Amino acid sequence: MDRKKTLLYINSALYGLWAILMAGSAIRIYRDGAAYQAQGHPEAWIFTREKALEAFGTFAPVLALAVVVTIICVVKGCRDEKQDMPVADPELIGIYKAERDAVRNAKTEAAKAKRLRAVKIAVLAAAVVFVIAGILNGSMEDMLIKAINICTECVGLG
Repeated sequence: MDRKKTLLYINSALYGLWAILMAGSAIRIYRDGAAYQAQGHPEAWIFTREKALEAFGTFAPVLALAVVVTIICVVKGCRDEKQDMPVADPELIGIYKAERDAVRNAKTEAAKAKRLRAVKIAVLAAAVVFVIAGILNGSMEDMLIKAINICTECVGLG
């Protein structure tokens, strides 16, 4: 196995070990504090700075070693070359294509909606122009007289 890759594995193992040890310490501190409270000291704090510093100090060498290995990895340029390689999984490719098609369809639908809105605005503008033109040339008075005559004939008033 490659030395650089071995360094990466050691680095990961050290950080994982440190996390496990710190979690174990937190559980131990809680268990001891809860037992102390149960002995008749309900006002006692379970987690204190002193207990946390003691637990951190106990496992600080593991963290320091992990940091040193991290610095060595950075200096030597250790990295997993396959980490940034794309995955040739057919399911993932299918999902990607479906998402791409959905985005394209959404863009097409948005363009259609934009064109439809433009047509609606143009028809509304033309209607407004024709109504104003009819008012200006006197057609409004003629239409009002015709409407009155139709209504009176229909109801039978005239």
